[in-house]
Amino acid sequence: MVNENLAHSVLAPALAQLAALADDPNITRTAARTGTSQPSLSRTIRRWEKHLGIPLLTRDGRGVRLTEEAFAIAAAAAEAIQLVDDAVDRVRGRASATSLSLGFLKSLGPTVVAELVASFLRDSPEAVLAHRQGSSGELLHALDEGAIDVAVTAPRPPGQYVWLRLGRQSLALVVPVGHRLAGAGPVMLTEVRDEPMLALYRRFDARRRADSLCVAAGFTPRIALEADDVTMVRGYVGGGLGVAILPSDTATAARTVDVPIDADTAWRDFGLAWRPERVNPSSRRLLAHARHLNARYPGWADIVV
Repeated sequence: MVNENLAHSVLAPALAQLAALADDPNITRTAARTGTSQPSLSRTIRRWEKHLGIPLLTRDGRGVRLTEEAFAIAAAAAEAIQLVDDAVDRVRGRASATSLSLGFLKSLGPTVVAELVASFLRDSPEAVLAHRQGSSGELLHALDEGAIDVAVTAPRPPGQYVWLRLGRQSLALVVPVGHRLAGAGPVMLTEVRDEPMLALYRRFDARRRADSLCVAAGFTPRIALEADDVTMVRGYVGGGLGVAILPSDTATAARTVDVPIDADTAWRDFGLAWRPERVNPSSRRLLAHARHLNARYPGWADIVV
């Protein structure tokens, strides 16, 4: 009898292996997850290369990695097997509702996550999503515990997680309306070295990057207040308590202005992170949707002040 959760593996085993590579481009781990060996999967990929006339593997130090062409085909395979699974569900008369738990950094919620989720729900109106906000460390811990399926986070996490880059977010100097730098072009942080700095707690990646920017500019910021919420920090800036360095385009306060920072490192990449061994049909569907957005609308998630 066909395993209801693995219909695509029986009907289209090659697509299943390609989709697994889309979930996790590590060939050794993918081989283990699909019930084969690394040498066997490598031989299979070489056979695909011969028949397709497209390079799928390239050397990377002592090992190999997937080419851009392979990533594109693997992403398409992930979408294809989702269609197969949905069709099998319909034939069986079973609803194919998607239940998914998504974690994200608060500074990415009003823009990137809102667009990602809204467009995903337009394509999958039966889906039910649960949301969770937190710091990068908290989100990765939630992934480890199985409390969430996928996280929108920054920076790129270490090797046990798989990561799909979505875009780039600049860091901005946040000043109150009426501040002498409000409306200015890119500014050197030395312009505010003597002003009180309001900041997130040090467990946040954005705070560590802000501190590094100040050190690179030649000074240690005078921290007047710390908080665990970007909206609160902006509110305090708007109240005239000081300035802040925060991710751009967060839930902005009416009394603040984002000023671009004149520094090559005033930005960070962000993306989707997940544990490859815990990919399920619901998270695979979201990941396929995100890959589709990246391919069709390059730069759609960039947040640049």
